[in-house]
Order: sequence, then structure tokens, then C-alpha cells
Amino acid sequence: MQHQINRKFTWPRTVERESAQAGPGLPAPRSAPGPATQVPVRGRPGAVEVRTLRELCHDLTMPATSIRLLVSAATREADPGPALRARLRQIADEASRIADICGHFLDPARRTGPSDLRMLAADAADSARSRYPGIIDVVAEPVMAAAHPVDVVRILANLLDNACRAAGPEGRVRLAVERGEERALMIVADSGPGFGNGESGQASLGLGIVAALVRRNNGGLHMGTSDLGGLAVAVTLPVEAR
Repeated sequence: MQHQINRKFTWPRTVERESAQAGPGLPAPRSAPGPATQVPVRGRPGAVEVRTLRELCHDLTMPATSIRLLVSAATREADPGPALRARLRQIADEASRIADICGHFLDPARRTGPSDLRMLAADAADSARSRYPGIIDVVAEPVMAAAHPVDVVRILANLLDNACRAAGPEGRVRLAVERGEERALMIVADSGPGFGNGESGQASLGLGIVAALVRRNNGGLHMGTSDLGGLAVAVTLPVEAR
């Protein structure tokens, strides 16, 4: 089943190069007036900041593990029905995501790619649906990307969070995953007001995080208008060599 982004998706006139050297600036779509938007990028953290972050990540892994153990105990002891069992499994999955992100920061080499983008896209959408009352559609082809799975999870989480906030509680969000010859493509589109017409704040921070993660995995980041009426953000990543 083909999604409906390509037919009406409008790329910006100037886009970032699909390379690790792509700069932090994100080009504005054609419909957005004014100069290209720059995503704020902080300088490299100092030794004290890095130590504090490592300590926080270390401490967060403990309650995350406790949540998973408590869910497992509740499942065994309470014998929940299918609906409650699914909800408990979702709670455990969210705790696992916290532990994975913290573990990756503490030991980046602990887990490497490739990443199953179709599976990660489905998981990211399920996670977002637990917080978003609107509609989230997923159209994904099977594709393995040469990128760290935790980085892909963070990219998708931030893009979906921004899209859901822009679309509003009665809006629509679409996540599409496609495979090219050498690049994997992930597009998150929303039915919101479009680039530059909504609130920034958290969205700007999220895009800054996405830009850094994409660069780290030798990918590209582009923005344009979607057929849903709002913003579409596309991320390209290298395809895993067969």
C-alpha cells in the first residue's frame, strides 16, 4: 500500500546535503515566509556536564528496571485479561526505552546497528498513541538502516511528538518508511498549521536533537509541506549493506 506523501509533498527549494557534514540549519519550506530557520545547537558539554549526565542516566536505569520487574510480577500474580496485559506490556516497553537510551549514553558501543526501521516505526507509533488522542497512520516498507537503533528510536520519538503537538488532539499524523537504492527514508507528516505557524519551544529542541542524531549516523534532514496540510520532516539514513 503506497502512502500519499510523495504525490503532494513539496520539498523546499534548498535542502541540506545528505551527508554527515550537513550543518545545523534547517531550510524553511516554500510556503513559510522569512529566512531559513536555524535549529539551536549547543556547544560541546564540559566535563562536569558529561559527568552529571552520566550520573543521571545511571540513576534512571534503576527505576526503569524496577518498573519492568513490577510489571512482570503484576502480570504473574494478578492474571490480567488481554486488554490489561497489553497495557502492562506497553508500560514495560516504555521503561525499556528509558533504560536503552540511558545505557547507550553510558556505553555507546554496547549496542550497534543495523536498525529494522519498519519494526522501530511501529513501536514508536504505538508509544506515541498512548499520549495522543488523534490519528497516527504508519505505512512502512521493510528496510534495514546502517544506524544505531537507539538513535533511530530517539529520532522517531521527537518527530512524532512534534507532529502530534502541531496537529492537535483531533489531527492526523502519518509516519512513512521507504527504501531507496542506497538510502532509507522516514517521513513524519502532520495536519497542523504548517512550518512557522505553530508554537516552537519544545519543537525547536526536538528538531535540534534530531539534527544531531541524523548527522551522527551520516544521514540527511529535510523539511517541506505535506499533503495533510502541515509540515513534513524527512530523514534519510544509509541502507545497511546486504
